[in-house]
Amino acid sequence: MGASGRGASTAARGGSASRARLRFALSVLIWLALWQVVAALANQPLLLPGPWQTLVAFVGLAGSGTFWATVGASFATIAIAFIGAFLVALVLGALAASHPVLADLIHPLALVVKATPVACIVVVLLLWLGAEGVPVAAVALVVFPAYYFSTLEGVRQVDPGLADALRVMGVGPGRLWLAHTWPSVVPYLVATSKNAVGMAWKAGVAAELISMALNTLGEKVYQAKLLLETPELFAWTLTIILCAFACEKAFLWLLARSGSASLSLAVRSAPREPARSVVDEDSRITVLDLTIERGGKRILSNLSFRVEGGEAICLRGPSGEGKTSLLLALMGLVPVESGIIKRPARLSAVFQEARLVETLSMEDNVRLVACGVPREDVRAALDALLPGVERERLARDLSGGQRRRLELARALLCPSAAVLLDEPFAGLDEQARKRAIAFIAERLGGRSLVISTHNEDDGDELGAVCLRL
Repeated sequence: MGASGRGASTAARGGSASRARLRFALSVLIWLALWQVVAALANQPLLLPGPWQTLVAFVGLAGSGTFWATVGASFATIAIAFIGAFLVALVLGALAASHPVLADLIHPLALVVKATPVACIVVVLLLWLGAEGVPVAAVALVVFPAYYFSTLEGVRQVDPGLADALRVMGVGPGRLWLAHTWPSVVPYLVATSKNAVGMAWKAGVAAELISMALNTLGEKVYQAKLLLETPELFAWTLTIILCAFACEKAFLWLLARSGSASLSLAVRSAPREPARSVVDEDSRITVLDLTIERGGKRILSNLSFRVEGGEAICLRGPSGEGKTSLLLALMGLVPVESGIIKRPARLSAVFQEARLVETLSMEDNVRLVACGVPREDVRAALDALLPGVERERLARDLSGGQRRRLELARALLCPSAAVLLDEPFAGLDEQARKRAIAFIAERLGGRSLVISTHNEDDGDELGAVCLRL
């Protein structure tokens, strides 16, 4: 997609957003008009003040110093409880996704808290904690289950294939969380926040009202109701709505941007130099009497071969004969029934299916694993393999052949002692295939290479020894 295409797409999104805002504003005006009509027909300001009376009362309240002190006190209480419960839910949800025993232990408690009415929670907490601690505890108990379950589900839905690929190519747990896990979980948290932030304000103000916490929004609502100051009651209610709306928008903005910030940090925090163990590591791959079974079926039996550093072996055979299973076993991603595999600790790979970080650019997908490789080298490699394709283009916007070549660039630029390629030329036309083969030959260096392909010419052009399975 060129600059003009991106500009047109951005303009279209901007126009759509403007139309959505206009429709929202019109809807608000319609409801305000309906409110005014009903209030005029009732003609009972004590029971139902109109929008104008509510606005006048709101302006009067906002002009006093006590108004902002009251709003600030309630905001601080609700914000502290919300953030604390959010962080605890993130940690426990992430841990529970990886530890089923912990998930089983937390699950019943979270369900009970989620189903218990806020009023019941507040009354019980009032007996246990007294008035001061009730709003904090009430907000935390309402927020925690929502974010716990969304985090649990989000982490469980993280693509394990991409996580395996990044781990194989040396991306550690912290950078893996930044590059893959957190961006995958963010959409679940965004969806939850559209309800949870408002619920936090409802629970917090309800707890303040029932516990009669002094100088809070809940107390002001109660006092206005007690004194039959209905316009002020509506004005305080409007204040709560506006606070909840503003907090929701701010939190959603932060969440949405945390995903892109996390991806950027993952790329920028890549080590400046490859680990010394990778530089000095023996590239030899040795397989002795290897047997692999998957799903109760024997895939490979008593297979042996050796690949020295700088040598290449080409796996040949019909589909289903175990080429992919062998490569995955070499990566440590498939258990073996028997036999011995000796291989370098640091590998790089192209998998049979695409395993890219979809919301990263082509350049950043490579830089994520290309520790110690100058940025100019990354750009030169991409220009060689994908001439005419902008390096800033996101992986999700690439065609199948472009994605394949991007994965090839990532595998060959990743500091490793051995390179494993599973059908790396699938979907490439002849010109792109020739360019890819030349790129492999240029960038392989002294590393060992194991490649799976159906094309007899691929192995010959790479100078690889053919191994038929």
